[in-house]
Amino acid sequence: MTPQAKPIENNPYPGLINSGIEFFNCPEGEVNIILNKRIILFTELPFAIIQILKEDISKNKDVELALHDMHPHSEYNRLEQFAKCRFGGLDFQADIENNTLQEGEYWDCPLHGKCAAEGIICKLPKVNGERLVKQEVDLMRLLSSEMTNEIIAEQLNLAFGTFHLVKKKLYKKLKVLTKQGVARIATALNII
Repeated sequence: MTPQAKPIENNPYPGLINSGIEFFNCPEGEVNIILNKRIILFTELPFAIIQILKEDISKNKDVELALHDMHPHSEYNRLEQFAKCRFGGLDFQADIENNTLQEGEYWDCPLHGKCAAEGIICKLPKVNGERLVKQEVDLMRLLSSEMTNEIIAEQLNLAFGTFHLVKKKLYKKLKVLTKQGVARIATALNII
């Protein structure tokens, strides 16, 4: 049940020292929660938190339908699936703070590219008010590596000139000038 994530020496996870709540997926596939300085199972989630999840799901009919398609006979499983898909990454931003649910977070789901509900339940992160697209997330991950621009362009199946245009657009969206700036934001967004 120990999460595999970044160390907490300087940045404690939400719920450890504040009133925030952090959902995260365990390697075993279950959803756990950091709440009131403890790690609890999804089955132990307080009723008030369940209500927050239900209210958010009910605001979007596409989310409701996608969850119902996945789990037609179990509201509990739909709630857990919502938490898993929308908030599965263990990061330093509370998923619920002051009874307000954040919009969602990026985590490296093994079903990316193969899930019928992708982009409906899960959400790619926003930066400076703009939602990232999959190509930008992939580019951020590659730019944060030690790969050269030529190799990154090849990995993304882009002509080198097109790669530079895509990279320039990403830098503008992120408001950065360097690969190091991209890596800093990618780390904060749980992309790397």
